[in-house]
Amino acid sequence: MTGATAAPTVTLPHGGQLQGAWDQAVRVFRGVRYAQAPRGALRFAAPVPVPPWSGVRDAATFAPMAPQLARAAGAEAPPLGGADCLAANVWAPPAEPGAGLPVMVWVHGGGFFRGAASEPLYDGAAFARQGVVFVSLQYRLGIDGFLHFEGEEHAAPANRGLLDLLAGLQWVRDHIAAWGGDPARVTVFGQSAGAGALACLLGLPAARGLVQRAILQSPSVACQTLHEAAAARRAVAALAGVEPHLAALSDAPQPAVLHAVHRLASDPALRLRHGLGGRNFFPLRPVVDGRVLAAPPLQALAQQWAAHPPDLQVLVGCNADEMRLYHVPGGAIDRVTEAQVHSFAHEVGFPGSAVEALRGMLPPAQRSPGEVLCALQSDYYYRVPAQRIAALAHRWARSAHGYEFAWPSPQWRGRLGAAHGVELPFVFGNLHTATGQELTGAAPPAALSQALHQGWVAFARGGDPGWAPYGAAPPAVQHFGDTALYAPHPQPARFALWDGLL
Repeated sequence: MTGATAAPTVTLPHGGQLQGAWDQAVRVFRGVRYAQAPRGALRFAAPVPVPPWSGVRDAATFAPMAPQLARAAGAEAPPLGGADCLAANVWAPPAEPGAGLPVMVWVHGGGFFRGAASEPLYDGAAFARQGVVFVSLQYRLGIDGFLHFEGEEHAAPANRGLLDLLAGLQWVRDHIAAWGGDPARVTVFGQSAGAGALACLLGLPAARGLVQRAILQSPSVACQTLHEAAAARRAVAALAGVEPHLAALSDAPQPAVLHAVHRLASDPALRLRHGLGGRNFFPLRPVVDGRVLAAPPLQALAQQWAAHPPDLQVLVGCNADEMRLYHVPGGAIDRVTEAQVHSFAHEVGFPGSAVEALRGMLPPAQRSPGEVLCALQSDYYYRVPAQRIAALAHRWARSAHGYEFAWPSPQWRGRLGAAHGVELPFVFGNLHTATGQELTGAAPPAALSQALHQGWVAFARGGDPGWAPYGAAPPAVQHFGDTALYAPHPQPARFALWDGLL
């Protein structure tokens, strides 16, 4: 829409209005707060809903991202974002309130300490053009969202970032009909930490009934124990130069805290020196605290779904070469030693004999220590959790579908492969974005994007992405490579190496 066309408005159930903007024939509402800004006394509190208002509020610009540093931040890099980050963004086709359109709610990844719903890669216009009401949610990150303050839960409940997302989904339930969305046709989807957060939420009784379908892309479900969470708190505090308590960390200069988290995330040796252990790839994660999270996600899903089989449809999958995103750029894959491989294997309980069995399953050209570590970590962090969730959904949920994304990116002289996140520009139909081209190169196959995007939309509409369910014997997944292919589950013997460990 151009020219003198009036800006779109919606009226929320409490009577207040929002004024957005047009993106051609799509209505866009940015920075819609679903909770009050978590600053001051609210910084480490559970999210507090935004009070009703009268009149019209502007919704043309994004909210700040959660406080963080740029991915490649140097020692003097300034903070990005701001406290007033708890917001939703809505892309919607022209529709009357209550039109009953399917809803898709996106949760971004970023290791629980960075990322933003305003990233151009996550623009939802392509979904809205397919008749979907698309919502993206921001949530607290870093120490604000995930640092655990044991013994101080009255002032700082655990897993505040998860509580934010729960509040965001409740906001969707209560408000999305104003854009024409159907609160009984909600599909949540996320990638990496976003998918891991959703896996946590799907095992919570409080989330039951908020969503009808879920798409989990490379779910990162590793959580911290209370012991690991305490080590993370001490490490962040030590690097920021303060005591490891709520009051001290609340008063610490924000740049010092952000740089402390960033340094821990960027330096495995530093994490080890501060007692975080080799399995903690990032320093902050959801915590199995016994209140918000009673058990690790896979265990919680098994327990909750067995006791209360969910009226839920699940689509879950992974990429073939996940950890190449972290080991190929910069050349780290060529500096890995056998000692590092076996050290990580020991941390996660993977026997040395299984390491050699895994090495033998890789192509001969991919048996160096760096390649083996990539494969081992890809399985541990993403690929095996996806397979486990698919199996649980097949057993207890209404339906389960699986996929594997295996298109080899030509980036970094062809070594990036089907790395973590490479599927994102294809799913969103945003191949032209800067991040998209960084992942895929200048000429990615548009047909592959259409196949993934349409599969996701079809699943949101009716629960069938266009291929057979996971429960076929043997379990089968949709393989997305140079061509789309429905095939038996890739390398079942490789996944079997993890039996009893994840």
